[in-house]
Amino acid sequence: MWRKKISSRLFNSLSSLIIFSLFASGAVASAQDPTGQPIEPPKSGKKPTAKKPAKFEPLTVILTILTDPPESSVYINGEQRGVTNAEGKLQFEKFPLGSYTVEARKDGYASALRGFQAGSEAPTLVFKLQPDVSNFVKQFDELVAAGKISGPDSPNAAAVVNDFAGKFPDRPEVARMRSTLSTKLLEANTPIVNKTIFNWRTVTRDEIARGLENATNAQSFKGDDSRIQAQAAYFKGVLGLRDWLTDSKPNGEGTSDAQGMMAAGSDLERATQLDGAWAPAWYQFGIAQLNLGNGPGAEAAFIKATQLEPRWAIAYAKLGAAYYMGGKYKESIDSYRKAIQIDPGSALAYAGLGLARVMKGEKEGLKDAEKALQLDPTSGVPHLSMGIILSQSRRNSKEKARAAEELKMAIQKNSGNLEFQNRMAEQFLSTLQASKK
Repeated sequence: MWRKKISSRLFNSLSSLIIFSLFASGAVASAQDPTGQPIEPPKSGKKPTAKKPAKFEPLTVILTILTDPPESSVYINGEQRGVTNAEGKLQFEKFPLGSYTVEARKDGYASALRGFQAGSEAPTLVFKLQPDVSNFVKQFDELVAAGKISGPDSPNAAAVVNDFAGKFPDRPEVARMRSTLSTKLLEANTPIVNKTIFNWRTVTRDEIARGLENATNAQSFKGDDSRIQAQAAYFKGVLGLRDWLTDSKPNGEGTSDAQGMMAAGSDLERATQLDGAWAPAWYQFGIAQLNLGNGPGAEAAFIKATQLEPRWAIAYAKLGAAYYMGGKYKESIDSYRKAIQIDPGSALAYAGLGLARVMKGEKEGLKDAEKALQLDPTSGVPHLSMGIILSQSRRNSKEKARAAEELKMAIQKNSGNLEFQNRMAEQFLSTLQASKK
């Protein structure tokens, strides 16, 4: 009985040993590496090796940069990453997803910067760089502040605007510069205009020519402004008037013929048409009509000038001359007296008043002419009036002799021929001398 029990235990032990050996053998055959992959059983006695894990590849996009102008430098997150080619293109084949700042730069242009989210936006970025005009603007503003508006100053604001507009015609700064410059040019012309009205003897041809240049430049910057157009016509006409009076031009050609005066009058008339509310145009148009012998035309022009500028004594004095030309001595006297009321120191008004009164039969007019001589001893007009008045005298040869002296003095003091045409005084003198024979 006990032998049977021993045999049974022995059988169970051997069975467990065999089963354990089978499991142990299977465990070796089905072993795994740390990643969970099965390890191949060794061959030729070599130890088993684990497979390498797959390499992680980050997600990317193809990023294209387009710039205008081409050959611009490209910066990504502040670091230069390349330059666009001659067509303005730069491409990155594998650009990782993420947030970036992309900037395009080129000398002479303002840089352009923008944020970019790779993966959520189109992978093509376009940069249109705007010209860097800060130097032009700075130079222009400095020249304007210094009063260097146009020639003969060099450099000048007008030249800067022309250069700037030629290079960048579509820039908004161009319109601003042109508007500023046209205003400044008109302001620069104001003292020249005033001088042509109130200080005709002292204004130079170069000053008038500069006024014409300023107005012409202003017209090119703001051609739709009627006052600017009127100024251009005005200075052209005044320049022609001066050349006619002085019987000279820079090229030496004389301008004393009526055709030259008619051309000047035409320009001045155009100025009145362009800006009918501008008194200087009417005044100078009246002067042109006086020199053409058109009394009624001169009257109308000076009446308009006095309406626009009722405090201009000189306009009333010239209106008196227009009435005198037409034989309207009463109206002439009234106009001269109005001029004196406004400006008691007007030698021109007193000279004209004395002549008109004498021609009307008022002998006291001689005193007015004498007063004119005292008020402005540098002008030829009082001497001309006095010479004409005395030449009409039939009293004695002494007055006629003085008349001759006054006419000669008028010619001498009007050497520039700016106050009147000396031929007028010469004709009176010739007639006076002939009467003595």
